[in-house]
Amino acid sequence: MTSIRADQPPGQPNRRHRLFGAIRLHRGGRINEEELTSAILGTVVGLSAMVAAGAYGALGKVEVTVLVTVAIYWAADCYARLLAARGTGKRANVGTVLRQEWPMVEAAYTPLVVLLLVVLVTGNLRVGIFAALGVGTLVLGGLGFFAARRAGGSRADAVKWSLVSAGLGIIVILLKLFLH
Repeated sequence: MTSIRADQPPGQPNRRHRLFGAIRLHRGGRINEEELTSAILGTVVGLSAMVAAGAYGALGKVEVTVLVTVAIYWAADCYARLLAARGTGKRANVGTVLRQEWPMVEAAYTPLVVLLLVVLVTGNLRVGIFAALGVGTLVLGGLGFFAARRAGGSRADAVKWSLVSAGLGIIVILLKLFLH
């Protein structure tokens, strides 16, 4: 259920839900831990694929490489979850697993849109990739903060987890700087 702040009209999502809706992680219901995990993994995989593809490709190749790479990780993760459930004697619903893990693919959208827009405006793939990496790093920080607060952590704990999560994006940026 969407949370409502007292100062907002009924039916209006709060600021946090608008933020996660904008990055395609909130579809009107409560974000569960599996979706959050998938979103973090999808963001890191997407940013990493972007760095690798950016060294050798044009804009279209980078976009397709990121989408295909994240989709392959998504399929592999879904398959592994279904196989693990079967191995423990459980019958996992295929559709549920596919939907629950879909935020892994959705998490790649925001950096890809930033990449596309920046390259269209500047004409520079390298600038676009760094802009997308920066936005992806901010998304990771936000996801870390959200996860910590959702787990009942204090604001100070949430800031620490936010920095750790953003650190994953910073590592990818450093790899881009040192490898290419």
